[in-house]
Amino acid sequence: MPESNRTVMRLQWRLHKALWNASGGRLGRRILGMPVVEVVMIGRRSGSDRQILIMYVDDGGSPAIVGTNAGRDSEPAWAHSLRARPDVAARWEGRWREVRAVEIDGDDRERVWARAVAANPGYAKYAEGLTRPIPIFRLAPQT
Repeated sequence: MPESNRTVMRLQWRLHKALWNASGGRLGRRILGMPVVEVVMIGRRSGSDRQILIMYVDDGGSPAIVGTNAGRDSEPAWAHSLRARPDVAARWEGRWREVRAVEIDGDDRERVWARAVAANPGYAKYAEGLTRPIPIFRLAPQT
């Protein structure tokens, strides 16, 4: 992805986050027709709270999030943070939940990947130029 496109995308992310935060998560619940989940985690290196808003596909009542990093050949920082500290808070459909982020693989990953690409064909375009696997995490509610 050209850097100018990435700059526009980053601006859109910041505006979306500002709208989400100002409305208490009531506005901006969908992007490109896909639902959005808010995940609050501890940064792997910083040790500080980190918030991401990311589109997800429903996987049996749990959000599954895809680490495309907008087509960059490096993983998003949040993927490293979830691996280091998988117990996080997430808000989707207007409710906060304590969840465990579980990286999925094998046939399960391929099934979720197919659903993600069906929901957002842009994911397949991101994957075309990558030399790394795209991580997918299921946010499984803790009981």
